[in-house]
Amino acid sequence: MTELSGDERAALERLRRESAAYHDAQIQAQAEGRDVSVHNGHSGERNGPGGNGRGGNGRPGDGWTRGGRWVAAVVVLVVAGVAGSLAVVSVYLRGVVLNTDTYVQTVAPLGTDPTVRTAVAARLTDEIMTRTDLQGLTNELADKLVAAGAPDRITDLVGPLVGGISSFMNSKINELMATQQFEDAWLAINRAGHQGLVTALVGGKGQVVTSEGYTVTIDLGALLSLAKQQLVQQGFTIVGKIPDVSIPYTLVDSPELPKIRTYAKLLDAIGTWLPWAALALFGFGILIAPNRRRGILFGALLMGVVAALALAGITFARTYYVDNLPPEVKSPDAASVVITTVLRYLVASLQTLVVAMLVLVVGAFLAGPGSVAFWFRKGLNWVLDGLAWLLRRTGVWAAKTGHAFAVALRPLRIVLVLAAAALLIAANRPGIPAVLWTTFAVVMVLALLEVFVRTERVAVRAG
Repeated sequence: MTELSGDERAALERLRRESAAYHDAQIQAQAEGRDVSVHNGHSGERNGPGGNGRGGNGRPGDGWTRGGRWVAAVVVLVVAGVAGSLAVVSVYLRGVVLNTDTYVQTVAPLGTDPTVRTAVAARLTDEIMTRTDLQGLTNELADKLVAAGAPDRITDLVGPLVGGISSFMNSKINELMATQQFEDAWLAINRAGHQGLVTALVGGKGQVVTSEGYTVTIDLGALLSLAKQQLVQQGFTIVGKIPDVSIPYTLVDSPELPKIRTYAKLLDAIGTWLPWAALALFGFGILIAPNRRRGILFGALLMGVVAALALAGITFARTYYVDNLPPEVKSPDAASVVITTVLRYLVASLQTLVVAMLVLVVGAFLAGPGSVAFWFRKGLNWVLDGLAWLLRRTGVWAAKTGHAFAVALRPLRIVLVLAAAALLIAANRPGIPAVLWTTFAVVMVLALLEVFVRTERVAVRAG
C-alpha cells in the first residue's frame, strides 16, 4: 500500500476532525430538537422554523409559526402537568383504596399503633361500663348495705371502686390488643369492611362502615365481642350478659365529605385512562415544541411543581383537619395517626412523581448548551469512544451491529423511554427506588446502544 504524503495525511486528519465535529453537532442538535444540515461544505443549523423571525429558508412569517407552536406546546404541557397529579390521586383512589388487599395493607399498621390502641381500648371500656351499668349496680349495692346497717361512708367507696374496675378492664383490653388474636381480628374487620370503605367514598351504608352526610363511622361491635370473651375468661362473668350490639365509632366528621364523594366518583371513573392520557399529552407537548429539549425541561418542571403543590395541599388539609376536629372525636392523636396512615401511599406516589420529573430535568439540563453540560458530555463522549474502540477490537461484528443500530437509533431511544414510562405507570405503587433503578437501566441501555453505534465511526478513524 502506498504511504500517504504529509499533505495528504494532514488533509485526512482534517476530514476526520470535521467528521467527528459534525457527528457531535448532530448529537447536540438532536438533544435540543434542532436540525443540522450541510451547506457548501459547512455545517449549519436550522432551529426549527423562524430563527430571528424567519424560517430555515428565510421566509417571513415563520416566526409566527414558531411562536404559535410554543403557545400550543405550553398549553398542552400545562394540561399534562395538572393531569399528572390528578392521575396519581385517581390511581390512589382506584388502586389503593378500592383494592381489598391493598386497603388491608394500608390500614394494617393502625392495629399495632399504640395511640390507636389506646383510643380503641378507651372506647371499648366506656362501652362495657355503660352496657353493664356498673356505676348503678355499685350504687344500688351500697344503698342496700347502708340500709342493712353499714356506715354511710361506704357510699364514698363507690367512685374509687368503679374507677378501679374501669382501669382494670382498660388494662386487660390493652393487653388483649397486644396479642396476635387482636391483630387478626383487626385485619378481619377491615377486610370485611373494605366494601364499607368504598361506601365511605361514594356514599351509602356497608356491612361495617357507614358514610352518610358529613360523617364516616365504623362499627366496633366485633371488637366488643372479642373483649367480652376475654373478660369472661378473666372471671368477669357479668360482662357476658352484654348482648352483641353495634358500636358506631366516628372516623371522619367533615362538611367536605359530600364534595369528596363527588370527586371520588369522578376520579374512580377516570382512574384507568388518566395516567396514559397525561403521558400522551406530555409527549405531544414535547413533540410540537420547536425546541424539544426545552419542551422536556418546561414540561417536567411544570409537572413536578404541580405535584409539589399537591403535596403541600395535602399537608395543609391534614393539619387543618386535625386542628379542627369536632367534639365527637375523643382522641385527636389517634385521628392524626389514622389520616396519616391512610394517606401515606398517596403522599409517597406524589413524591415519586416529583423525583421522576427531577430526573427528566437533570437529563434535559445535561443535554443543553451550558458549560457544565458541555464538559459533562465531553467527558462522556471520551468514555464512550474508548469503550467503542475496545469493542471494535473484538471483531467486525461490532461495527456491523453498530451500523444496524444506527439506522434505527432514534426510534430505539423513543421506544425505550416510552416503555420505561409505561412500566412505571402500570406498576403497583412504584416508589422512588423504582424510578431511580428504571432510570439507571434506561441510561445503561442507551449507553450500550451508543457504544455500538460509535464502533463504526471508530473503525473509520482507525482506517
